[in-house]
Amino acid sequence: MYLKEHPVSVMTCATNSGFAAHFTVLKLIPLILLLFCFNFVPGETIEGEAVVSKELAASLNELVLPKSIQPRSGGASWLYLSTYFEEEKKLPGGSSREEVIKVKEIDGATCYLVKLTMDWRTLINRLAGSKLSEDDYSYYWEYFTGKGSFNYTCEDEGDEPSSLDEFELTLPYPVQNGYTYKAEEADWKVVDDAVKVDVKAGEFTCVVYETIYIDEEFIEECSRERLYMAPGVGLVRWEMDFKLDGKWTLNARDDLIDYKLGETPSKVDVSD
Repeated sequence: MYLKEHPVSVMTCATNSGFAAHFTVLKLIPLILLLFCFNFVPGETIEGEAVVSKELAASLNELVLPKSIQPRSGGASWLYLSTYFEEEKKLPGGSSREEVIKVKEIDGATCYLVKLTMDWRTLINRLAGSKLSEDDYSYYWEYFTGKGSFNYTCEDEGDEPSSLDEFELTLPYPVQNGYTYKAEEADWKVVDDAVKVDVKAGEFTCVVYETIYIDEEFIEECSRERLYMAPGVGLVRWEMDFKLDGKWTLNARDDLIDYKLGETPSKVDVSD
């Protein structure tokens, strides 16, 4: 899950190249059943645990990834541009990037290690040769089923879960407007299940997940986080608002500007 850490806050369809002309959905169904019977993981994983043709992997992707609220696949990446808002002015806030760097099977599920890079450097900093620090990187494991996207937050890159029991359902899907749940010690609510969002990467229909953080010492001061998730794409927009004088004011936003889905699909299990 996109765990954004702005300095001012806490926390953050695809077109897969086709082989569909050769494999229709009806032709793939018997093949998928066969793979299940032999507990076979389709696709070429990064660790080389299973090998089939890239064409077949792409075809399976077309069935699996569009069903996920947070699709992951080997070699996939998402790039975001950050913007701050100050007295109705837009200020550049750097960029962030999610990328799948490892694929591993845990308890029969294909899990993905995601690396999140936060780059706050200004142009002047970059020209001066400023480097990113360890604090600019975070890692988490994810997998998805028909219930939604499950997350395990890492302490560092080498931190690996030993079982699926260590994961938490952070993005339930499918869901309807008004659905509430708990995740990562916060109360979440689906405030819209079909909102149109237009970003540089395209226009997407998104499910909006929202949580509100309240400071126990300053009850009047609170912040609101929203995740705009598009099935088959993932996070399209992230927003952080602050409540000032009883009114929500937009403080920061990340918009998807580019993404690429890789060729390693998850296990074809979207009915769990």
